[in-house]
Amino acid sequence: MALLRQFYTNFTAGELSPLLSSRIDAEAYKNGASRLNNVRLRAQGGVTRRPGTKYLQTLSNIAYQTEAYIYDEDEAYLLLFSNTRLDIVSAANPTAILQSITSCPWLTAHIGDLVVAQSGDTMIIVNPNIAIKKLTRTSATNFALADYEFDTSDGKRYQPYHKFAASSITITPSGTSGSGITLTASSSAFESGHNGEYLRLVDSANTVVHALITGYTSATVVTATLSGAIANTDAIDLWSEPVFSSIRGYPRSVTFHDQRLIFGGSRDLPNFLFMSKAGEFFNFDVGTGLDDESIQVQIAENQVSEIKALASFRHLSVFTSEQELYVPTSENKPLAPSTISVKRQTSFGSSSVQPKDFDGATLFLTKAKGAVREFIYSDLSQGYNSDAINLLAQHMTGVPVDMETQTESSDQIEGYMYLINSDGHMAVFMSIRKESLNGWTEYQTNGSFKNISNVNRQIYLVAERTINSSTVTSLELLSNDYHTDMASQLTNGSATTSYQVAHLPSTAVVVRSGNYSLGTFTTDGSGNVTLTDAVQSVEIGLAYTPTITTLPPEFQLDDGVSVGQKRRIVRAVLDLYSTLDVKAKGTKILIRNVTDDFSNEPSAITARKEVYLLGWSDDGKVTITQDEPLDFSLNGILLEVEI
Repeated sequence: MALLRQFYTNFTAGELSPLLSSRIDAEAYKNGASRLNNVRLRAQGGVTRRPGTKYLQTLSNIAYQTEAYIYDEDEAYLLLFSNTRLDIVSAANPTAILQSITSCPWLTAHIGDLVVAQSGDTMIIVNPNIAIKKLTRTSATNFALADYEFDTSDGKRYQPYHKFAASSITITPSGTSGSGITLTASSSAFESGHNGEYLRLVDSANTVVHALITGYTSATVVTATLSGAIANTDAIDLWSEPVFSSIRGYPRSVTFHDQRLIFGGSRDLPNFLFMSKAGEFFNFDVGTGLDDESIQVQIAENQVSEIKALASFRHLSVFTSEQELYVPTSENKPLAPSTISVKRQTSFGSSSVQPKDFDGATLFLTKAKGAVREFIYSDLSQGYNSDAINLLAQHMTGVPVDMETQTESSDQIEGYMYLINSDGHMAVFMSIRKESLNGWTEYQTNGSFKNISNVNRQIYLVAERTINSSTVTSLELLSNDYHTDMASQLTNGSATTSYQVAHLPSTAVVVRSGNYSLGTFTTDGSGNVTLTDAVQSVEIGLAYTPTITTLPPEFQLDDGVSVGQKRRIVRAVLDLYSTLDVKAKGTKILIRNVTDDFSNEPSAITARKEVYLLGWSDDGKVTITQDEPLDFSLNGILLEVEI
């Protein structure tokens, strides 16, 4: 038998896929773990208890889509889209609904598929089956929802136009100007829905005239008012109708980029880009193709690729159902009709979950949602690559339904990407590219995470749980100051044993006060809890358990490798940082010494603590857990193994 030591100096590779169980030669195996649950990776290599969630308010038990609305650092909002409704929550007071807008056009079927883009105080909201909407902040406490209207002047509406009818179909006007003009198509081209829409006509003299349809007679005849005079009443070949309408559908995606509002695709033109005039977000007049005029271009590839998303980062990135593309620009070559080009880069295809900027790249989910890839520019190849970031932890991404990113905040230097799966669990990716640090962990809660949004670097969650045998949907804030979920922190003027958490009636809750864990209690039907000891301040919430399971320690022995041999973990040395409670293989590590003054609350320790363990096993894994809602950080672990 041999007594060997293995030191896990860090966990920066995160939780590794079971498919890597034999890759003991891989660098990730040395820095990974078999299980990292309810902990977050730290930049320095260790792991710490994940943030708890602060309870904000109870919501209706319906489907939501959450989006951030950022006016400035002081005025930011969370938007809650639901069936025919928009609720607005101010980050300054997230415990209440600031404003509710009803009679909205989106239905439950559209929730999760709305796409938004914001510039200044205006947000554009699109879905291929809903007319474009504009949300405007009119004051710090009021928003207005209205139809997005293209600029109109001199009888012309400056919107994108396209000839959907066969190229051979012509239109013959009954007159050259004015109202009441009959437009007769050479074949069926009109529907009743064209009433109130504009047609763009180019006559034999190359004059552009817009015709407002004021009456529908048949599939070949409509009545219209002309914006100006046309040369004659000859049949017109060059005519087109609005790209966006109840007949042809509406935009699939939207973004602001390079001083232009850009719509990506429509229901009936899925692979077109429509860009406004520079600096004029409601004007899509193509004019004569000057540099500042509207750009309208088709992505011409071997097959029609439906545009799923647009992203404004280093360049304008275009994510379609079949491929990933970008629009080259530079400081000396801005977007212009004469120079526009769309270059294909990779061919993985994208899902409808909107991409997010993170750590110098744009993250997107592939078409089958099996991989998370980063669309990142390479100065060496002068193009974009789409490498998978979940290659080593593919099991962490189930069926993603929502994605958000967070850069460093006031209490953490790390940046995280949060991916909510359909099972309600959250896969969390940490990355610091310059240090080559990246890895995955998983957050679980007593219930399901449903939605996530970043509002000024604060992560807001919609969660669904069973409380007192009823389904409860709540808005919560992920916070490093909390150690339980759906929690409230309460303070009383004097020490008391009675506290109330009305949102948690008849529920088993855990209670923390200062550096003490007071235990588990069950509230009454009104959420009242009676403690054993009187205290002045408490945190009351739902418990969750951080879990760290090491990979099987493997060694090079004199007669070969240790794979497949029985082993026993004799001793584990835990390198703890600011920790108040921890267990190793079910054995609680003593944090307080017999010489401590037990009349004072315990202090978090930063030290190496050893624990002796028993039992032989096939893998020699060690599981570190915590059953109290207290501080816990693990920098590394030394295992002394008998083979």
